[in-house]
Amino acid sequence: MKVKQTVTAKFHSCYTGWNSMNFTDEAGDEIEIRMTDDNYLEFEKYAIDKADRIRKERAEEVAEAQRAEEAKESDNE
Repeated sequence: MKVKQTVTAKFHSCYTGWNSMNFTDEAGDEIEIRMTDDNYLEFEKYAIDKADRIRKERAEEVAEAQRAEEAKESDNE
């Protein structure tokens, strides 16, 4: 039988050491994840993809807000 454990924490900070990634939550609790060089490289792909998606969505929101503001200004003219 395989036991699965899930830990949920609100991110506060993280530190990358020689062979582990350490996270600290708002309460000061720490989570340490042992990682190999290959694990770091794999993690990088996921982190970059996620950050790129967030940036794209935020840029789209700003562009939409600008279009709405421009449309509002042209209606007032």
